[in-house]
Amino acid sequence: MTKRPHRLIFPLLLSLSLLLVSCGGGGGTVADASRLTDSQTFSSSEKAFVNDLFHTEYLWFDDVADIDYNAYDAPQALINALRVPDDKWSFTLTQAQYEDMVNQKTAGFGFGYKSDFTIYMVRIDSPAWHELQRGDKILEINGAAVTNETIAAASNNLGVATTFKVLRVGEGEKEIVITAQEYSFKVTQGKVINSHIGYLRYDSFTSTSVPEFEAEFTKFKHDNITDLIIDLRYNSGGSVDVASTLLDNLVIGHEGERQVYLDWNVNYQSKNSTYTFDEDEANDLDMIRVIFLVTKNSASASEMVISALTPYLGKTNVVTIGDTTHGKPVGMNGRTYGSHFYFLINFFVRNNDGETTSLDGIPVTCTAEDDLTHQLGDPAESMLKTAVDYIGNNYACP
Repeated sequence: MTKRPHRLIFPLLLSLSLLLVSCGGGGGTVADASRLTDSQTFSSSEKAFVNDLFHTEYLWFDDVADIDYNAYDAPQALINALRVPDDKWSFTLTQAQYEDMVNQKTAGFGFGYKSDFTIYMVRIDSPAWHELQRGDKILEINGAAVTNETIAAASNNLGVATTFKVLRVGEGEKEIVITAQEYSFKVTQGKVINSHIGYLRYDSFTSTSVPEFEAEFTKFKHDNITDLIIDLRYNSGGSVDVASTLLDNLVIGHEGERQVYLDWNVNYQSKNSTYTFDEDEANDLDMIRVIFLVTKNSASASEMVISALTPYLGKTNVVTIGDTTHGKPVGMNGRTYGSHFYFLINFFVRNNDGETTSLDGIPVTCTAEDDLTHQLGDPAESMLKTAVDYIGNNYACP
């Protein structure tokens, strides 16, 4: 059940660069068709609009330089010129690109790969979902040595079969044929480990993901889990509304209490907003602790959920395993001009204690490597194994 209505444009806690380019730390790329090409006219009036947003609503408005904004021919180029050094996130999309993002639609193959062409993630229900595996190393594309360019070309060649030669752990070289196509994907996958530990893979805080994770929490409730592990290792963020809904599923008895508030610049304090816990529902859990699997790619809304739980469960019961998170304590409220959607940093995100996530990220309780030799959700995978061992070791790092 969706506890908050979807809005056309909602406050975002998102690192788009992580979502679309570098989900895999150490140089990762998502093998999907290029859907960010923007051939629309960038008029003088639109340039003035963007410049005005930076000098008024932008969180760091008083640090924005005065530039000749008419000298820039593309929206993102102008954003990059105006944003302050700490801002690595402000971005723009077309309406079509935005709708694809929030509705979990794209085109291509649906896998992410590192700089050595080892696959680290396959999107759930993508064309590659039942064909390629995490840990596969791509050797050739259609008989030619693999490069970023050959993968990109094949990803954009919709409706045409592509032959991948991969080296698979324990099986050797294999040839796999996949057809790039438009597709919808899921971002949620759940299971129960050792009869009492809930595991939730969650890849993005999209509005269409709410029914997905609500169904998983219904199963967790039915199975009477005593511990919960949420895998956010590749989750670069998304909707504040959706993050708030996820928080509702984790604890009970806090109806009306503040989860987070969005703190705008001094001239726009009237825009400050508060997110609170909703009325308890049948599938909400009452967790004493929650364990999060995180990496440098866990950003924004992922960090918000971790931070927001801390005043209620205590720092020792909000457990992080893996590597320090990205460090994005800020978010953006979308604005439109024509068919361009602009997401410029507008606010700090503060938990009920008034704290924000550090720009250096959230440190981990226990360190663990992202183990590409095992699939996500495999209890033998290093990060998940560390979490399960943490539980079995009387809630201490193994």
